[in-house]
Amino acid sequence: MVSRDTTVHLTVVTLALAGLAALTRLPSEPAVTAVALVGYNGAVLAGAHLYLAWRGEDGLVPVASRWRFVAAVAAVLTLAALAVLTDPVSLGPVTSDAVLGGAGAAVALGYLVVEARDGYRESTAENGL
Repeated sequence: MVSRDTTVHLTVVTLALAGLAALTRLPSEPAVTAVALVGYNGAVLAGAHLYLAWRGEDGLVPVASRWRFVAAVAAVLTLAALAVLTDPVSLGPVTSDAVLGGAGAAVALGYLVVEARDGYRESTAENGL
């Protein structure tokens, strides 16, 4: 039997692909296209988690973990959009794009550390350690 998570994810991906296909038919500016692609990637990566977290459904993943994932994806995509939509600025020996990329990597690494810590705490709490 297909899980609720899988059903929601397939529905969100199908809707995101339909929206992207509709956007490709319309002429638009590069900034609008970039925002649409960020929205598409956000929907594909975190859309199902956002929907299930909003409804408070645990399923295969706890609701708190779903919210953390949605926040991490939103932060990384926002930083990526800033890097794409702005001209690089020299900040001494590095550029603003490198700083934004580093910030995105820090968000991703921070997310992994928080999820690992939370999973460890949950596993030890069940065993009474």
